[in-house]
Amino acid sequence: MSNLFTKQSHIGYMIKIAGVVVMVWGFIQGIYSLFMMAQMGGQFMNEWGEMQYASGITGTALFAFISIIATHFLYGLLIIGFGEVIDTLQKIYFRMDPEAKKQWEKEQREKKEALTPEGEVPFWVDQEVKRYYEKTQSSVQSIEKTSEPYVFKITVDERIEYMEVGNFEPRILSDEEAAKFSE
Repeated sequence: MSNLFTKQSHIGYMIKIAGVVVMVWGFIQGIYSLFMMAQMGGQFMNEWGEMQYASGITGTALFAFISIIATHFLYGLLIIGFGEVIDTLQKIYFRMDPEAKKQWEKEQREKKEALTPEGEVPFWVDQEVKRYYEKTQSSVQSIEKTSEPYVFKITVDERIEYMEVGNFEPRILSDEEAAKFSE
């Protein structure tokens, strides 16, 4: 379940998203129909042949609600299953042609790197580092990228520190941890 929405292929991923959208839409539509039917109420004949009006959620309204939810849930599962079939076919193709997998991974890496230009530190990292050092009343001279995506080389008050960001709080790496980045 954890890798259900991993992006093996763009089409498979989009189809799975469409399946989730169908399920959510079915739930919204079911709630809407339940409220509309509850407002209208229902009519039935009593044992003497007189028409009676019943307000609130009647059997018909509940049946309509459950059938709408069940139908859209089933459709959503079928659509998600179709997306899984496409992803499985993609995995089979990658096993048969390892060069294609390497090329695909290379393209994915290039797309990810294109979002942040080489050497440029993301804005949120800059803000998080500056906020951290403002608390200690230190001045940050520079922030540089390292080989790890969430570890940055920071020059602060004429000393160099390595900081891991992206967690709840930024963390200064110990000397042993920073040794692999200082080379």
